[in-house]
Order: sequence, then structure tokens, then C-alpha cells
Amino acid sequence: MKRGYTCDSDSSSKSPSFPPLLKGEEGGFSEQIPHCLNRRGYTMVELMIVIAIMGILMLLGPDIFKGMYRFVRLATAKVEIQRGARVTLSNINRALRQSQASSIVVDQASGQPPHSRISFTRYKPDGSTPTISYYQQGKKLYMSVNGAAGQPIAENLRYIAFSYPKTDDAGIISISLTFEKETYEGGAKALQMAVEKVRIMN
Repeated sequence: MKRGYTCDSDSSSKSPSFPPLLKGEEGGFSEQIPHCLNRRGYTMVELMIVIAIMGILMLLGPDIFKGMYRFVRLATAKVEIQRGARVTLSNINRALRQSQASSIVVDQASGQPPHSRISFTRYKPDGSTPTISYYQQGKKLYMSVNGAAGQPIAENLRYIAFSYPKTDDAGIISISLTFEKETYEGGAKALQMAVEKVRIMN
């Protein structure tokens, strides 16, 4: 019967005592090798591979993070300006449909792009007829009622223009607008362009 020994966790300071050699069936010698002596450490090649992988991750990590951050900012900006374009067109469309065609005036505020302001008389269900104005001022769109100070209704506006698509039909107004928003360090910009035609009902 072969005799072995068990490895002691505190045996690091002691030299292990090997069991005696036993004579085999064919005259050879065999030895019972403890399991703890078969433990294998890391090779130099494995350590170099791990270090190389960590180095690659450290080099590419910042670029990957910046790319993901730019993508999120761009996607968020697109959603915001698309929502702004829809709300703006809906607001102007609803008011223009209730306006009087003969009262519409298209011009621009001082220092602003051509055809960036529209003024008209609106018929409301309660019988009142306020004078409404939509105009661009810088990167904002304002709405004014009866000549009062304008209230901003949209931001990130790059350009808006009101025009008559048909010279022989004053009952149709075309609205063209562009929204723009910077996304990351001023490098990338999200753009949203929209054109809508409005039929004047009065």
C-alpha cells in the first residue's frame, strides 16, 4: 500500500517530506506525487498577453467613450429639434388657418433674414380678431399679439421664411424652417429642415 501525505497550508516554511519510493510490479519504482505539487503558475507568455490586452484597452478606451458620448449627444439633439420643428409648425399652421388672407404681411425684423416675419389678423371662436406676428430674432422664434412684446416659442432656430408658393393664389402660405443645435464641442451639428404649406380658410 502506497503512503502519501497531505499538503499543509503552513508548510511554506518547511520542506515537504516526500514519501519513499515503492517497488512496482515490473521491478520499477513508483512514487505517489501529492496533488499540491502539481499546481501550475502563470508563464511569461501569458503575462505578456494580458499586459498587451490591457495596454490596448487603455489606448482605445477614451476614444470609444468619446464616440459613444458624441452619438448620444447627437441623437438627443436630433430628437429635441425634431420636436421643436413639429410644435412650431403646428402652432403657426393653426393660427394661419384662422387668419384673413388680405391681412397677411410678410417682411422681416431689423437685421434679420428676409421674409422671416409674418403678421396677420386671426379670427377666434369668441369673435375677437387679434393681430398675430411670428418673427425670427437671432436663434429664437417669437410670437407677438396686438403689438405687445414677443414671447419666445422656439429655440435653436437657424432660419425661417414665409412665402407664397403660387403668385396667383394668396390663400396658400409656405413655411420653410431650419433648426440647428451643436452636439459636442461645436464639432457636430444636428439639422432639421421642414417645409409646410398652409391653406388660409378666410
